[in-house]
Amino acid sequence: MSSTVVIYSEDVDYIKTGIASTKGKTIVISPREVRLGDENHVINEIDEQLIAEYIARLKPDLVLTGSSKRDKTVAGLTAGLLRVPIIPDVIELSENKAKRVVYSGMAIAELEFSYPIVITLVKKNTDIRENPDCKIIKADLSGNSKVKVVEEKHKEGGSIDLSSAQIIVSVGRGVGSKENVKYAEELANALGGAVGGSRPVTAELGWLPEDRQIGLSGTKVKPKLYIALGISGQPQHLAGIKDSKIIVAVNKDKNAPIVENADYTIIGDVIEFCKVFAQKVKGI
Repeated sequence: MSSTVVIYSEDVDYIKTGIASTKGKTIVISPREVRLGDENHVINEIDEQLIAEYIARLKPDLVLTGSSKRDKTVAGLTAGLLRVPIIPDVIELSENKAKRVVYSGMAIAELEFSYPIVITLVKKNTDIRENPDCKIIKADLSGNSKVKVVEEKHKEGGSIDLSSAQIIVSVGRGVGSKENVKYAEELANALGGAVGGSRPVTAELGWLPEDRQIGLSGTKVKPKLYIALGISGQPQHLAGIKDSKIIVAVNKDKNAPIVENADYTIIGDVIEFCKVFAQKVKGI
């Protein structure tokens, strides 16, 4: 087993996933104080290169990061500096074995590895309590940063825990544009649910924040009602929603893969569906 484990992420849930995935002394690196692990190194930089250089100087045997864009960038840079392998999108970690989804969600591969190594983790729901004895270290990384913070804006509405949502209205490319996401939000508000999205509209197009991504590389969900708006139904997404009690698919394409995996299907325009359904719900 590794002797020095470094966990880096801006997302506390990824940090908790990392702590739950390993044993022994853990050093958590985060931009804000979290009091998780044995040591929490609080950094004052967002420059991925500087963060990776800081991690490399700790000479870790195992580096764990989350799966956000910044996390993966730091993971890749760190692996390059340490000249060690990297395993992405690991769903389960035990000693020197890691499981990850392959073939677009159709299979799970189990890999054996040797230390040192860098691993990016898929987020899980874990109940990790703060460690009152956690040693807080303020790490000053400034000096050679290529990134200048002009303004800091916090996310509107805060973070949403999709994993515990009972009703989810989820959007895919089929909604047409970022502006049209508001119709899904209006429907979700009428139903008392939350809004999520497929990987293309979160990680690639930026129509929704990355923490709204649903699927194997995002959040696995199990709502009572999952409404998929304009989502084709790639294997990675279907694997993330398979525990939903009722799946409703709204899509213009009757041959979309999600149609075969839905309990109810509406072949039609997703925007018109949202407008009519939201109005009906509000009228009840």
